[in-house]
Amino acid sequence: MDCTPHMRSLRTVLIGAASAAVLVLTTAQPASATFPWLRLELRYTGELQAPALVRDSSGNEVHGAVLTGGGGTVTPVTENGRQFLRFPGGSCTTAPCPQGIIRPTSTVTLVPGNEGEGRFVYGADIRLTAPPSPDAGQNVFQFGAAGAGLSQWKLQVDYGRPSCRWSDGTQVVLLPAGPEGWQMTVGRWYRVTCSRKARVFFSTRVEDPATGRPLALPRIQTVQMAGILPTGNVVIGGKRINAAQSDVDTDQFHGDLDNVEFGRRSD
Repeated sequence: MDCTPHMRSLRTVLIGAASAAVLVLTTAQPASATFPWLRLELRYTGELQAPALVRDSSGNEVHGAVLTGGGGTVTPVTENGRQFLRFPGGSCTTAPCPQGIIRPTSTVTLVPGNEGEGRFVYGADIRLTAPPSPDAGQNVFQFGAAGAGLSQWKLQVDYGRPSCRWSDGTQVVLLPAGPEGWQMTVGRWYRVTCSRKARVFFSTRVEDPATGRPLALPRIQTVQMAGILPTGNVVIGGKRINAAQSDVDTDQFHGDLDNVEFGRRSD
């Protein structure tokens, strides 16, 4: 993992609804020295803790088990001094398909604090390695499923357009990046950050991870939402491994990921 400026870690600005204070989530240590109530809980780069186990570099040891099927792989790659994770390439709409996901070994700390109503941030550096399929979505990072009565937080790049989704099981916020039709350019790195900045304030941001420059206008929505308390497994790179299903069912991600991070208030 390159620590030069072009490898910016998650530095999402959280602006409270009732305060002008700015909270910055950094990844130099599990808790921000400036704002100790905001804690980094998970960070995956391209490092392995053991074969088929991605190292959690946040220091919390929430390592990620690599699960594969159909000849798919999740592979650490080093390029120009940068280490990242490569998921199966191309797209596949007829099973069997190459599949590869990462499943963190614990989910206890990957929910917002304050009974699910606390501020939290999640995101990743994302690079598509092939044009996205118009027939299948691509999941990057999620906890929980979509549906009535189900809590979820999620980052996806369906059809090449990043979006963030939050739900308490009743209310849903879905914020796609940029204007209608905006897409990521194949081969370029993007930093996509999803934030619940207050109980009613949600945002999606897309930036250049090298410079921090916005690559699309931030999307913001205010809505009353209760606690977000997903159940099941956190997954990175797709919904599941299932030999009988294609990308249409599994939302397999095709490309490269780095700095996959989740942070929350410590209370």
